[in-house]
Amino acid sequence: MRYTTSILAACASLAIAGAAQATTITNGDLSMGLFDNGGLGKDGVGLALAGAGDAITPGCLCEGWGVAANGTGNKYVYGGGSTGFTSATLSDVTASSAKSVVTTNDGLTITHTYTPVAGETLFKIDVVIKNDSGAARTDVRYARTLDWDVTPGYFGDNYTSVYVPGVAPEGKVLHTSTNPFAVPDPMVQRAQDANTNVSGAVGDLGSYFIFSFGDLADGDELSFTTFIGAYTTESALLAAFAAAGVEAYSFTSGSRHVNAFGYGFAGLDLPPIGEVPEPAALALFGLGVLGLGAARRRRKA
Repeated sequence: MRYTTSILAACASLAIAGAAQATTITNGDLSMGLFDNGGLGKDGVGLALAGAGDAITPGCLCEGWGVAANGTGNKYVYGGGSTGFTSATLSDVTASSAKSVVTTNDGLTITHTYTPVAGETLFKIDVVIKNDSGAARTDVRYARTLDWDVTPGYFGDNYTSVYVPGVAPEGKVLHTSTNPFAVPDPMVQRAQDANTNVSGAVGDLGSYFIFSFGDLADGDELSFTTFIGAYTTESALLAAFAAAGVEAYSFTSGSRHVNAFGYGFAGLDLPPIGEVPEPAALALFGLGVLGLGAARRRRKA
């Protein structure tokens, strides 16, 4: 929720947002409003599931991503605005897909390509970070923050989970937190539930991830994948994450654990959740697999 935090942060970060392009993409059931800088929430559409509503825009637009290199951050998208960028464009737009390309003031090019996952209420976001600076970059990082406000029951009656196999730092996941209410500067960690796997925490929470990729030579690039989606049950969301090869995730559901919105990540040098489930998450994961099997049987029938 936290409207004041969001408004102040957004006003402070409108370096290039005034000329922002935008589009809303949909697979028919799931819709996302995209800014040219790759942020969500344009024109009041964050992530909306038919029949369940939007889970990003009801409160503050506390959503965004950021990058850092050479020990310097302050390059991020938050609340639709941005800072530390020299350009941001949205291209290759169709009804269900789009590509955002951003250049930072220190020569990194970050591309987010959004496409739907067939047969699911899930979008795939291929993220590529390329070093076009003319020199090597050290300690390249990426951060992602998101405050989910899910009906029914937002804000206080939401349930939030964060999961990393082995608990962060692990693989390329450097840090996690359930606090989404600040700009996503990858050089800044957060104390709330820091580096802790959380299951069903109650309240106005979200998630914050920092990934660490090490050094990047001039002209080289790195990549990973984000999956973002929504289902009417937690088990269905977890099943979709498992089928997609997700390695770490966070999601929030409404009161009575109805309607689950979340995002997961792959390409982080971690075991996929479908292969090595964490014991603390085993019950939910098992329900997810059962849900996936039932859904497949229904489709075959």
